Amino acid sequence: MERLVEYLTGVVESSYEDLAHLVPCGSFLGLFDERPTKRARRTDPRFGSSSAPHQQGLFEFDNSEESCDTITHLTQTAISQGARAVDVLRVVVDAVRSVHDASAVLDIGFRALFEIYQQRLQYHSANRYRVEAAAEQGNNNGGETFGKEYLLLTQLFELHRPRTWVAAVRLMSMVTKSAIGIMYGSAAPDDMGSGTHAASLSEISGLNLLPEGVCRESIRQVWRLLLDSAATEPPQASVLGATRRTRWQIRFEATMELLDSYVGRTEHCVGRPLVSYYMISRELDPGAAVAESGMLTGEMQRIVDLCFGRKRRLGRILLPPDGSWPLISHASRAHTVKHVYDQPGYALVRDSLTLEETQRGASAGRVVADLLYQRAPIDEVFAAMRNHRTMQRKAKAAVANDSYMPNSGEYTANGGEYIANDKYVANGAEADTDAEIERRESSMLLLDAMAQRIEHIVRFIQRQCDFETLLDERKLNANSDATMIVPRKFGYWEHMNEVADQLYYFVLSDTISYTDIHARLYALVFPADSDIHPGSEARKDNSYIWLLLQLLHIEKVAAGPVRADLAGDEDMLEQLLQMYNERQIVSRDAFYLRDLALQATMSHQQASIRDNHGVKFRHPRMAVAMPFAPVLFQLQNEFGQQFKDENYALLQGRDVCAAMKTATVSQIRQYVVPNALYTFLVPARESVAQLQGTATTYLQGGNVGFQLLDFINVGGKHRLLQLIYKMMLAHEQGPQFQFDGRQPSARAGITCVSPHVVDTVYMLLYNAPYSNELMMKEVLEKLRRSDKAMAQGGTRFSAANLRWLYTVYQLMNCRLLRFFKYYAHASHLVHHLRHSLVHVTHRQLYRSLECFALCLVNLQHDVGFLQALMNPAYHGVPLTPHPSALGAIRYSKPKDAWFECAMLARNAAVVIARIETMRGLGDVPGLELDECLDSLAPQPQLWAPAVLRYLPRAVRAYYTRRTPQPSARVSPASVRQLIGARPEHAALLRPGDVAAESALAAFYAAPERQALFLCVVWVLHERQTPPPMAVVRRVLLTFPPLQMSSHTSALLDFIVACETERGTAEPASATMQLLNDFMFRFQLVHHEHVVFALTRGEHDLRTDRMRLLLTRYVLLESPQFSERLDEWHRLDFQGRYWADFEHWKKQDAYLARFPEFFEFEAALEGPLEPAPALSLPVYYENGMVRLLPVLEFALGRMIEAEDRGLLRDVLDRMGILYRLHQVPLTTLMNTLFVYFNAPTLHDAAVVRSLNRALLDMSQQNFSPEFEQFMRGDTDDCTHIDARYVSRIIERIARAIMRHIAPPTKQNLPEIHYREIPNPILLALTECVVELLTWWCLHCAPSSAARLYDSARNGPLVASETEFRAEEQQRRTWAAEWPLAQLLLELIMEPERRPEPGAYAGATYIHSTGLLANVLPDELLAFPIVQHLSRIVLDEPVLKSNSGPKRYFSFVEFARSSQLNADADPDAATRFAATSVFNSFEQNRNHNMANRPNTFLTLLHSVLHYGGIATFNTLSDTIHALATGGELCSDIQLLYLCATVGPILYRLVDHEALYVQILGDLLSSLVQICPRISHLDAECSTDAIEQVMDFFCFVKDQFDPGRSAWRRLAPHIAALPVLLRYQLQCMVDQ
Repeated sequence: MERLVEYLTGVVESSYEDLAHLVPCGSFLGLFDERPTKRARRTDPRFGSSSAPHQQGLFEFDNSEESCDTITHLTQTAISQGARAVDVLRVVVDAVRSVHDASAVLDIGFRALFEIYQQRLQYHSANRYRVEAAAEQGNNNGGETFGKEYLLLTQLFELHRPRTWVAAVRLMSMVTKSAIGIMYGSAAPDDMGSGTHAASLSEISGLNLLPEGVCRESIRQVWRLLLDSAATEPPQASVLGATRRTRWQIRFEATMELLDSYVGRTEHCVGRPLVSYYMISRELDPGAAVAESGMLTGEMQRIVDLCFGRKRRLGRILLPPDGSWPLISHASRAHTVKHVYDQPGYALVRDSLTLEETQRGASAGRVVADLLYQRAPIDEVFAAMRNHRTMQRKAKAAVANDSYMPNSGEYTANGGEYIANDKYVANGAEADTDAEIERRESSMLLLDAMAQRIEHIVRFIQRQCDFETLLDERKLNANSDATMIVPRKFGYWEHMNEVADQLYYFVLSDTISYTDIHARLYALVFPADSDIHPGSEARKDNSYIWLLLQLLHIEKVAAGPVRADLAGDEDMLEQLLQMYNERQIVSRDAFYLRDLALQATMSHQQASIRDNHGVKFRHPRMAVAMPFAPVLFQLQNEFGQQFKDENYALLQGRDVCAAMKTATVSQIRQYVVPNALYTFLVPARESVAQLQGTATTYLQGGNVGFQLLDFINVGGKHRLLQLIYKMMLAHEQGPQFQFDGRQPSARAGITCVSPHVVDTVYMLLYNAPYSNELMMKEVLEKLRRSDKAMAQGGTRFSAANLRWLYTVYQLMNCRLLRFFKYYAHASHLVHHLRHSLVHVTHRQLYRSLECFALCLVNLQHDVGFLQALMNPAYHGVPLTPHPSALGAIRYSKPKDAWFECAMLARNAAVVIARIETMRGLGDVPGLELDECLDSLAPQPQLWAPAVLRYLPRAVRAYYTRRTPQPSARVSPASVRQLIGARPEHAALLRPGDVAAESALAAFYAAPERQALFLCVVWVLHERQTPPPMAVVRRVLLTFPPLQMSSHTSALLDFIVACETERGTAEPASATMQLLNDFMFRFQLVHHEHVVFALTRGEHDLRTDRMRLLLTRYVLLESPQFSERLDEWHRLDFQGRYWADFEHWKKQDAYLARFPEFFEFEAALEGPLEPAPALSLPVYYENGMVRLLPVLEFALGRMIEAEDRGLLRDVLDRMGILYRLHQVPLTTLMNTLFVYFNAPTLHDAAVVRSLNRALLDMSQQNFSPEFEQFMRGDTDDCTHIDARYVSRIIERIARAIMRHIAPPTKQNLPEIHYREIPNPILLALTECVVELLTWWCLHCAPSSAARLYDSARNGPLVASETEFRAEEQQRRTWAAEWPLAQLLLELIMEPERRPEPGAYAGATYIHSTGLLANVLPDELLAFPIVQHLSRIVLDEPVLKSNSGPKRYFSFVEFARSSQLNADADPDAATRFAATSVFNSFEQNRNHNMANRPNTFLTLLHSVLHYGGIATFNTLSDTIHALATGGELCSDIQLLYLCATVGPILYRLVDHEALYVQILGDLLSSLVQICPRISHLDAECSTDAIEQVMDFFCFVKDQFDPGRSAWRRLAPHIAALPVLLRYQLQCMVDQ
């Protein structure tokens, strides 16, 4: 090594000392046509300083051949002596770089380098198999080693040394050709079909001396140096030669030759590429900023334009024709939040599309506006913004990493400029911190979305109102009186209340500033270009002033910018006056709540206005507003006088006029109305009432109507809830009261909160969910901490704390479930109950907690619930007014089971199965379904075949693999023997025996014996020797509450065994009477536990008649339950409980007639031992309420039992209970979805009963056809025609387009009280219920024979084979249902729609995609995906081949550009763009719409919202096409690639499916190539080139891994030789 360095030092010094020797003609560098210039000697420490003396005797120029051989020999010797080849070659390359550019010595250096690299190539080729073995052991393989050696040559490129540049390019070209010759052999391209090197791609891989990555890196370095020279080098003509080429042109032409060698277009390398054209295009494209800056020369600009065009054509294949898919809160799957347009992998091709094409994708502004319109939780809105920002940042980083940045100079791009220190400067100011930038971005997004929404609502109100006709005060409607004008219809104001709450929250949390929203609303009336603008009078509206007035009640706003403005130039006040519309207050539809907003603003800010007397002179427009100011004073006086006289009509707000008066007063003075309302609810006088006895007392106050709470200002709602929480619900010592001006404190004799106060809490939360969410977070955090304290054991809670817990659990269970269903962190709320369910010993509290856990789990609808089960590290949500995220979840199985209660565990298993059925888990990587199911219960659960039949395959497989042995049944004989054999039972036969009682308690203290005790008590009652209930009570009180459902199940199994032993077909009347006594007379078992025990899913009810009869008895025939149910009907509990002023009286009356006992004391009188636990206040709960979630669980088992009579009777009799169900519509949709193939429901009478039981038709907006069916007017489903289907889609489309319209049905509930406040989700749910009902009617004729009939002993579907046969059968039935065909016809042929012009754009298609994925896949999604085969095979535009296209040669292009500089560089290679792959909206706007393009838009809408099951169907369809032998054109194949392109980022997580699809596409390519006549060594086709680019993109961005490509190697090997070699890089890497 030292001798080599010493010799090279002499070579370098010689080149500087003797400059007379110039390059001789014919040498390695002899093709120069210009004379190089002299330059200063290079100083390099490795070769000595420039002043070092020449080493005589080491180097003689006259003998150049010998010198070349010497360098080669010394290099080889150094390597053979153990030096790393890369280090040795780097020394030689550095020496050549140091040689003077004008010296002929340079020729020696390059010839030596060529010889050295030839030797290295031979070495790597000869040691191929040894290198492969080393690679298997983890060492670097030969290809990588030579690649590193090869990349050293790029160091020879220097812009200021043109001779060295050209020599380096030609050296690299020669080395590249030599490597290609070794890799591919010497066969000609046309003869390589059976060559040894071409026959096996694995052999090619073994000789992959120059991997694609190495070649790309060399291209990148050379090209970017060339870009630098184009940007910095002046155009200077050459000295020699007739063509007068510039130095830059010389370098450019030489580089083109190198590029040709990489793509296999040079002599002896034709058809033997090392780099694909797509990768070349990617490396040569410097990015839009440089390409459009004008800094490139003509030749380079044409090359860049070619690359850009190639990427654009590929982008139209990889991105959907329209990607404006709306994000649906609580309906979209997890992957839909990550839009394909935001994926970093697609960023490079997306960047090449036109502005019109990129507008078809997603944007953060559109997502935010959609979510706010859908009333999404605020945390979800901010999570969407964070996600979009993160994805956008990654995409920008990907583009920046692939883009070229000049080494010197500055250039401007996209409104900012990149300067020398790489800091981005926007609008002349340095960027702030990342957090500040994100805050500003969020603020602008929300501000734009809110302004857009406000304007939309105001325009809607203006269309609904008549502001031109004057008000006739002599004809006031019933809502008005002399001091308050309210229009006859004012339902539209609920939209303003909603947007006011959102705006109040954003300003309160400093997300949006008041000055920004004030300026934006002013600009809606007076655009920024001029204060006097045509049409401004029509845009004026007092609603804008009313919204700003809501914000003045925020103290920091009133004391900040508003006070500063009023103390200064009063610009804001002047703008309010200009926005005021004086015509509205005197019009026919005047609304004083809105139209007195300006006057209320002046009154509210009276103290801040300077010189009140002179303000009217400073602002002359005040003269038109102030004449109505006395109305405000009249309202104030009336409110104050009534409050003073204790006349609370205005505070009750039972009529509209009174509510509006109080709401208007709330806008005038800060906190006057909320303080008065609190005093009304919690009066300052002691008026004590009782809830359920002396232990549950409360201060009796008033009852506030829901309308009043709806319309008071947002600040008043916020203040009132704060007062209630602080005084009533936030203290461990109980409610706090303030009498006689003293400090708030607990009051002796008052232990509970008034039921009307609790009602007010939930109404306020529904009224203002955004501004009041922080209080809910605080309550949830307190529950979590209490739960954690219980987990630590030994924690004793005070009486006040127990009452608080019980009150909050009831409030959440009976009134806030709708709120929690759409809460951002609803899936993790189970963490707030987990330990409490195990450690709570207070039986009344536990029953409420158990009921809440059932309801909370039933609410779950998304995979977030499964993620929560696998997230034991959850520690709650931060208590901040700002939105919070849970962060990344690390899945881990919890140490202990989630539910020790069998009822809760089984219910959770059913919910998980429903989530898997309706949503799927395929797009949540890392989440294991088996671990989720494992974590539910301590022991595996046993499910009967009737239940397994309707479980999804994955869940069914889990329970099939882990089927436990049936639990040991308690036989009647063993119980009788136990009673006689164990002396402890004497306590049950001889009351008063204290020793026997102690022995009995000790005997049943063992958990394994506790299930026997109820059976023993049952036997004693059957013997007419009932045990003393006091003893029974004392024993039962030692049993954990969470095990009572399991003990009840053991009792029911014992009862069934007893009846079976007797040999009777039906349970005896005495047995049923005794069971009735156990449930209601003695209350030893709970009614809901008995229902669960009979329908828990462990027994197949199709063949278990005894359990079915017992189920009928406990639900329909039990005398005491029937009596309770009759009383429930008589009391007539209303479904609109928020509007029922008498609800508490009804609840109190029911409990007074049917008191409940929680400690088995129902049959006992007098003092109890032990004394009963603390009595807790009951506000909403009772036996019927607790039965409801269990009845929902039992409903599924009754459907599986296939007893239509029982199911109908239960639904008809008990449907009234669902009035108090929090989510009946969702429950109905879930039931119809899960059991859409159940023969039980395929009956008009049954499905009508199901709908009637769960639906309150007065609260829903169904079609006239559905309402006729519900009334019983028809059982026909033949009305499903094009008109009906189009109405369904248009309804969804209206919601997606944020269309606000008057309700088509009168007296619908207020938006915020509806079960589903999201208008899009509501429309989808109602449409699904309708369509699944029609599906049940469609299947009715063929399903009757599927019902199990015990008389003829079949059919009984019970095996996996039969389950799968049913799945195949329902696909067949679904194919016969006309829905999919009708929708395809309406979409593919818009002119056939009943109203062709309505919703003709992509919204109609995306509505169909949404609907397809909320219906069962077999009914719509699968038929649409399978229609792909008909489009591909039948559409004429796809059946023709694309035109021929010559393979591109860079050298030929450079020559043609030089000869004809004005020629179009893209003329020879442009793809004849077809409208099939254009933007859908672009086609529609230019009358180029076509069926393939329309279907592609629909298909990707379905795939976007779909899950892994839809992908499997797509894979099966492509496989059928690939193996069917009917594909005939390259356009068909390109179309198939376009179906897969936009979902690559999701497919890559499912390797087997991904490889299957890619393999089928390659197989199709093999099938099509022989049918294309002009595929040869010189020519391909437009479509084939795009297909090849598609596969290269797949490898580059969504690589499934080397093993996957190895499995695809046989498909690649079957391709024609030129295409085969183009794809070899996929296997080689």
